[in-house]
Amino acid sequence: MAITGIKMRSEKYRVMHVTVPSGGVVAGAMNLIESTVVVYFETKAAGLLVAAVNGCDKILLPKAAGSALAMAQGSKVYFDNSAKNVTPTAGGNTLCGRVLEAASGAATEVLVDFNGTCAA
Repeated sequence: MAITGIKMRSEKYRVMHVTVPSGGVVAGAMNLIESTVVVYFETKAAGLLVAAVNGCDKILLPKAAGSALAMAQGSKVYFDNSAKNVTPTAGGNTLCGRVLEAASGAATEVLVDFNGTCAA
């Protein structure tokens, strides 16, 4: 299940403005821009400028679901650029924060202290 819209739970966040890639973007969707993980703030058409959150103290992010994909509080989360969600699996993925509240394997979102520039 995809998150509809952005779900920030904090007023403390960082934003960068980027040009929307072909196909456009949807608010709440995640992406990797160079080595920075972002969550789009708005839904926009290709070629326009869009605000992209690259850090937030508390934000709900889309999570990979599966019995082996439970996330413990305090554990690292990684962005899977193929699936466009976060996962506890480091291999081939980009570090982007830490879990604030534990999430079961079946959960489709997780509360994260998000830092899209961890890996930079």
